Amino acid sequence: MSSTPPLERDASYWQALPGPAQAAGNPPPPAADYVIIGGGLAGISTARSILDLAPGASVAVLESHAIGHGASGRNGGLISPLPVPVWLLTARTDNDHAWALKTLNARVHALGRALHAQIPAAEAADTQLTLHAMGRITGAGLDTVARALDAAGIVHDLRLDAQRHGLRTLALPASCVNPFALVNALAGEARTRGALICTAAPVASVAQDGVGTRVLLGSGQVIKAGCVIVCTNAYTGALGVPEGARQAKPVRNYMLATAPLDPAHVQQLGDGRRFVVEIDKSYVFYRLHQGRLVYGGIESFKEVPGSDFAVPDDILGRLTHLVHRSLGRDCPPIARVWSGRYHATATETPIIMRHPKAPAIVMNVGYGGTGVALTQIFSGLAAAIATGRPQSDPDLERLGRILQETRVPIRGLISFGASAARQLLLGPRAPAA
Repeated sequence: MSSTPPLERDASYWQALPGPAQAAGNPPPPAADYVIIGGGLAGISTARSILDLAPGASVAVLESHAIGHGASGRNGGLISPLPVPVWLLTARTDNDHAWALKTLNARVHALGRALHAQIPAAEAADTQLTLHAMGRITGAGLDTVARALDAAGIVHDLRLDAQRHGLRTLALPASCVNPFALVNALAGEARTRGALICTAAPVASVAQDGVGTRVLLGSGQVIKAGCVIVCTNAYTGALGVPEGARQAKPVRNYMLATAPLDPAHVQQLGDGRRFVVEIDKSYVFYRLHQGRLVYGGIESFKEVPGSDFAVPDDILGRLTHLVHRSLGRDCPPIARVWSGRYHATATETPIIMRHPKAPAIVMNVGYGGTGVALTQIFSGLAAAIATGRPQSDPDLERLGRILQETRVPIRGLISFGASAARQLLLGPRAPAA
């Protein structure tokens, strides 16, 4: 009688895949023009953008563990075509938000094409973001989202899904990547261009020191820097940063990967060409990678003791139940489970700003659940602030201004709810021919 192999819990699915060994990190320098704290997509992308704006500058990236240890190595790998969902609530009445949705959507597609052409290791591929309404109420919500996409001029397909008893499905073109491979490939490029990538270098605190900064490492070493860019996202709370910056909260996310799927399940899931989001009171997402299901979506603000990858038994039970709901009880066994933390503001828009009480510190955090796209697109904003160089991209400058001005849209929430309720009462609108 064969026994079920034990669950793997020591790394995410992406981090456990075979691949080239990570290069040894550099020792932290005694001083640098720019010190970036955090070796995820935000930190590495910012390092590359600073080197674009200030060639020859000394740039050091300090990572407490290994490159991609946090959210950048533990997510689903979607380059979301709707990376700032809050603007969907206001796009029909706010021209700036409609323009920003459309502009970011175009940049996301350009990013996917660039990664496919320039960084093969990232495994960037075209996919379809497929949003499944799991009931009439969420179906009415998708109707309202589609109207916002109409206002922004974003290509989409809203239809009644005959295979799901006539429930609504909204689909948009998108891209997927192997996120851990991506961040490590970008780190390799940054190293080639002169950045020092310092791993196993936890930071205890950072403080303004005259016109520059003083970075204290956990080892007791002090680094003098002209400017520090904080890119620690959900780990920011453990870093001694002066108080006074805009706040974000760490959110814990739980994911799993199955054993290889049989051909019937692979076909059911679109042969790897779809990234599915089921919209219900239990929000879940899933995709295929190398014939395995990568699945997640349970989120919690609750801290979990033990390993940073820990998945409590009750969470595992809920995840298993959701997988069975999505694929049926005959799906392959779960092979690996893990948790990760991402950083979310009230509007799920990032914090990209000079620290109000310490001007030599720049905050570049709060990327929410769409950070794979946003960290790369907005790294130029953080780099421009850090270097004091003028922003040469007027659209990016405008996007940054709209980000800064975005607030929780109370009126938009009310309008969205009213529109969804109206659609629920009147019935779904007819899909476009």
